[in-house]
Amino acid sequence: MLDFDGTLVPYASETRLIPEVDPRLPDLLERLVKRTGGATAIVSGRGVAEFDKLLGPIQLAISGAHGFEFRATPNSPIEFGLAGEDLNRIVEGLERLFALSSAWAEQHRGVYVERKSLTLVLQFHDALEVADLAYQFAFDTCKVMPDFALQAGRGVAEFRPVVADKGCGIGRLMARVPFSGRIPVFIGDDLADEAGFLIVNSLGGISIRVGPGESNAPYRLQDTREVLAFINSIAA
Repeated sequence: MLDFDGTLVPYASETRLIPEVDPRLPDLLERLVKRTGGATAIVSGRGVAEFDKLLGPIQLAISGAHGFEFRATPNSPIEFGLAGEDLNRIVEGLERLFALSSAWAEQHRGVYVERKSLTLVLQFHDALEVADLAYQFAFDTCKVMPDFALQAGRGVAEFRPVVADKGCGIGRLMARVPFSGRIPVFIGDDLADEAGFLIVNSLGGISIRVGPGESNAPYRLQDTREVLAFINSIAA
């Protein structure tokens, strides 16, 4: 199971809102899917549907929006963690969050807002000097919008529905064929992935952190290049 931004691809920037995907990545993932008998998945904060544009119709499972969305294959319907009025409330809340965050970002150079289906990200990779201000803004906003939680990361402050995190997404995957009964492996790079590391560790699996920083993952890869080389060695 693989995180996407910061793990498989470099983070987006203010000048490149869509992450740059290595043209070899789709083929690499296809080979990994075959090597694992289909037990390969993306676990991301991005919405599931975004990966049709980013990767094409690859036959792999995707847990998106921090476990709030799930799709087994490109032809499967997207399943949501909520439905009806509860889902509508989240969607309406995201509109309000987008307006508030966009207004705040306009006041700080190098900060921009990215929508990811049912989550929203305040990105400041290019303006780390405003990190404390950004986290405080996000924290204060969540206090008045209790349907959302702050997911702080390296250069990001992400708003996600309180009912979801990546640990939930991984747990959902592990309950399904072909993941059930296997030893889970999860590679991720930031604080949003720590919930995933915890559940993988509890299941006796292997969790791998990309880059520096304290982590619940006992293993380490240096950057996205090393991640792709590691995957290539498995998929060969």
